[in-house]
Amino acid sequence: MSKRWTWLTGVAASMAMGAGCDAPEAGECGCSEDVVSVRESQLNGAKLNGAKLNGARLNGARLNGARLNGPNGTTDYIEIEKIRLRKESYNVQSSWLVGSNLHIKTTTNEVFSGTELDSTRIKFDLAEGGWARKKTLKVLDVEPLAPGSDVLLYDLALKVDEKEWEPLCVDEEGEPTQAILLGDVWDSANGKRLPSTGDGLTFACRDAALAKCVEWGYRPWKANLREFHQACTRLVRADYCGNGSSHTEAGTLIHVLDQIGVQTVDPDRQFVVEAEWGPNGAVCLNTANTRLANQQIGCNIPACGAPFASGGLIQSGKIVVGP
Repeated sequence: MSKRWTWLTGVAASMAMGAGCDAPEAGECGCSEDVVSVRESQLNGAKLNGAKLNGARLNGARLNGARLNGPNGTTDYIEIEKIRLRKESYNVQSSWLVGSNLHIKTTTNEVFSGTELDSTRIKFDLAEGGWARKKTLKVLDVEPLAPGSDVLLYDLALKVDEKEWEPLCVDEEGEPTQAILLGDVWDSANGKRLPSTGDGLTFACRDAALAKCVEWGYRPWKANLREFHQACTRLVRADYCGNGSSHTEAGTLIHVLDQIGVQTVDPDRQFVVEAEWGPNGAVCLNTANTRLANQQIGCNIPACGAPFASGGLIQSGKIVVGP
């Protein structure tokens, strides 16, 4: 069985983020220009907008499958050699994800996963631009997002050749952060999730949209949430046209709403509805309420009407600041 991970070029892409709330009751202004008064008692909190699709040095990969050519036709790839778990080294036979839980099977038919991968080193070759480099990925720690959560957080470090260890993921301040492993690959140029072959892997850094949308509750490995996750990544980075272009800046507060109860009302915030979102971008947009003033969008999007009447999965709102 092949043991290849594939490099997807262009790791970083501009993105942005949001917060959560319940659907307006019947008769409320919903997607109009008026302010929606948040009256519910549920606390979900406003969320900070970011500016990246992902921040990992190894954005897209394939486990045990054919090489994935990047948007420029690259044939770069990663080939796993072996893993070292604490003091024992093993040759790798196969590897796969269950949700965000990485499983690695050795040639001795032992399977390691979850917190068993603490202190594991994964050695692999990277073919990039016609030449190969030795790289080692070290798993410093694995922990659940919350007690009993099916979302696992991986603290990862990367070493190239004989250089020093560096964090795989860093936040907006340049500080190390964790990753969530996702069983898909995204095109960093346009933000699209590429067709699944069942062997995808992305190291999704917590400070960027792919991971944030998981932390907000949109787990892409759940069939009923898969399209919500993709819509969320468009919302987070204000990718109105669904072409990979961000229209926001890091640190912007936004309010997020869906009709399935994943995100609920923040009773301490007021907002005006910005847009409603599907996997391919905004399905409706109130141009007076964009996160940044005087935005030049570059595509034609109809104005929002009644709540979720445009077929959107998630709604974003611009936080109203004032007395």
